[in-house]
Amino acid sequence: MNDPVLSAIEHSAEALEVRHDSRWIVGYSGGKDSTATLKILLSAWKLATKKPPFFDLIYCDTGVENQILDKYIKNQIQDINREAELDGLPIRTTILKAPVQESFFVKIIGRGYPPPTNSFRWCTKALRINPVASFLKAATAEQSVVALGLRRDESQQRTRSLEKNGSSHWQRQRESTFSYDVYLPILELDVPAVWDAIFGLTKPRSISASDLEDLYRGASGECPIIKSPQSPPCGSGRFGCWTCTVVRKDKSAEKLIRSGYTQLSPFLEFRNWLAEFRNDPNARWKKRRNGSEGLGPFTMDARYEILRRVDALEDATGTEIITSEERGMIAALWKFDDVPRLSFKL
Repeated sequence: MNDPVLSAIEHSAEALEVRHDSRWIVGYSGGKDSTATLKILLSAWKLATKKPPFFDLIYCDTGVENQILDKYIKNQIQDINREAELDGLPIRTTILKAPVQESFFVKIIGRGYPPPTNSFRWCTKALRINPVASFLKAATAEQSVVALGLRRDESQQRTRSLEKNGSSHWQRQRESTFSYDVYLPILELDVPAVWDAIFGLTKPRSISASDLEDLYRGASGECPIIKSPQSPPCGSGRFGCWTCTVVRKDKSAEKLIRSGYTQLSPFLEFRNWLAEFRNDPNARWKKRRNGSEGLGPFTMDARYEILRRVDALEDATGTEIITSEERGMIAALWKFDDVPRLSFKL
């Protein structure tokens, strides 16, 4: 029986040879699937006879990522850049971010948007999809290939989505005004095989497999004991924005806190408060901005209260949550809603 990781490398090497004259863009989140994708592509690049000169590694910074993972990823990207410069690693990194007017707290505190729900999930498009789409649109003239860490084994919903688009390593993604080719290096890998790739493949050397495994172990609460160094870790937790109110509970944050990452506690407390505050009808306009009936944006008093709590969270944790540029945008937006007092640290 063929080793699934070796098969993925061989298949990817063939893909690189077929599209050696294309610009290859690798979507990187710092999680296990995108890490395995990157490692497999680098191994395939070494194996391929004809290949692109480098990979564009893109990371989308939402500004509200889980604090532990955000620090890990940004340090990782710095280390990858250093390794690329010193060792000739064929990687060029780009960090993408939404325009300031689209950022999470500008939307909530400046415009009064309620935190996202399943029925009004405005955050994903504003913070993730649009910044990536803008980058890809600019790259389509170069016959780009976008490599993503999607797996058939990930979920039933993901399997249905892949099958709808052809259920193969090669897919065609269409946006509103452009389209591009997608390549899926780890399509057939299950979770143990993903960890095999992370631990077994050496480059980038700057990525610590054990550090990543520790994060997943903490987030998932799984696999308290690894039987031997050859046994792949089986943590399969998920990370996301620390402000996410789409899910009822942020279980990964809760488990990380229980496993020792207590610095996340104030962020989780704020997130839980915001989720409850969203449902208080007294904190919302009685009509929507378009004049239709139903709960509208946060009232100005509610926005003051959210900002006051964010300021307190910044002071308590020593972290910058709202940038000075975002505060300037919030102040400008408040003027549109006829706000007479700007007494907070904007």
